[in-house]
Amino acid sequence: MFIRCLMLACSLLLSVSIMAEQVNENPYRLMSYVAEQTFSRLAEVDREAADADQQIEDIVREQLMPHIDYRYASFVVLGKQIKKTTKPQRIEFTAAFKEYLVSTYTQALGQYKQQQVNIEPERSVEGKSKVGVKAQFVDGERPPIKLEFKFRKLKNKTPDSPDRWLAYDLIAEGVSLLSTKQSEMDSLIRANGIDGVIKLLQDKNFAANESK
Repeated sequence: MFIRCLMLACSLLLSVSIMAEQVNENPYRLMSYVAEQTFSRLAEVDREAADADQQIEDIVREQLMPHIDYRYASFVVLGKQIKKTTKPQRIEFTAAFKEYLVSTYTQALGQYKQQQVNIEPERSVEGKSKVGVKAQFVDGERPPIKLEFKFRKLKNKTPDSPDRWLAYDLIAEGVSLLSTKQSEMDSLIRANGIDGVIKLLQDKNFAANESK
């Protein structure tokens, strides 16, 4: 379910051309821009090439990850368990969780087959710090799947830097991916401790790299 939902999240190929300096004005434009940039590169990947997986991973790192708030997402996944962690542990967990997302997105994009996603019309985000952008995933004769992409706005740190919108969660048919991972991580941390979970994530990331 997690892989499939992430595949849907990556399936945002739109025909709207948007200038790079406009994408952070609201999450609707950001979704369109990132999808356009990602899939224009993805279309050039030779899926039969020996380094096809590496090419897709490069696209994920360069086009998707700069717009994913993986640090915030990792803290949400830790949930109440975050109180039991030290700063070095949180840094290490965030790094491992980021690499886990990279490998997951890479696998998801590898399954992409030109499905269609219809996104709701752009709305004003004036005065909002978090926004859910609704969409429907259409795949042949199957019933449409309802999606909602969660974004949060990061305030500018200096007068010269603009606010930024970053994606941090996907809700598919009412189920939050972060909430699902939070429940999973909570059980793992209780059983193995935070260091054990970090090691599990690192091992998964290593295995994913070795399989390329």
